[in-house]
Amino acid sequence: MVKNYYDVLYGKRAYFIGDSLFGGHSLGHSGTWIGMLAEKYGMKHVNLGRNGCTMSACEGGANPIITRYTDMPDEPCDFIVFEGGRNDYNKCAEIGDVGGNISTYKGALSALIEGLRERYPEATLIGVSFWRVGDRPNAAGISCNEYTAAMKDVCLKMGVALIDTTNAEESLIDMTQPELRREFCLLPGDVCHLNHRGMKRVLPFFERKIAEIISDK
Repeated sequence: MVKNYYDVLYGKRAYFIGDSLFGGHSLGHSGTWIGMLAEKYGMKHVNLGRNGCTMSACEGGANPIITRYTDMPDEPCDFIVFEGGRNDYNKCAEIGDVGGNISTYKGALSALIEGLRERYPEATLIGVSFWRVGDRPNAAGISCNEYTAAMKDVCLKMGVALIDTTNAEESLIDMTQPELRREFCLLPGDVCHLNHRGMKRVLPFFERKIAEIISDK
């Protein structure tokens, strides 16, 4: 028997867009939980995770998700999963407001959701928050937690389902724990990138959450 098998996921077409959390950093796309999920369920999927990219078109931002989501295929899909924010934190992007300028985090995220809804009206949209990493501020005095809170706020206001990875009791990832990073991250000091064991660790969490969300639609 296959553990944690959800029929609702079988054969689905899905798009994933984000930064290195989806791109896999040195693991590559096939080594991510996304690749594992797609293989397990025979999914037709496209992973547009890209290392180092920001959500917003902030100053110094690289390959912003808000501009490159238009590279996604035109073919309809069943669901779309998106994430981003850690590199906005690194680049000190302003938080901004829903419907605001795409150079701000909330402005870009809300514009992304609007754009995805227009292009894929039948698809279920699913946001993914960043890991629990503590509250150390960037050079602009903004903590990573504030970007995570901003994503939660935008998704709530715009009626988008959110997978909250900061709930470490569910996601099994708490980047504030050195012993966890030593075992499940690419490097002991890395608070972003899971290794192969880490990807296998979070697969059941994402698998269950996605299945629950699309089952409710």
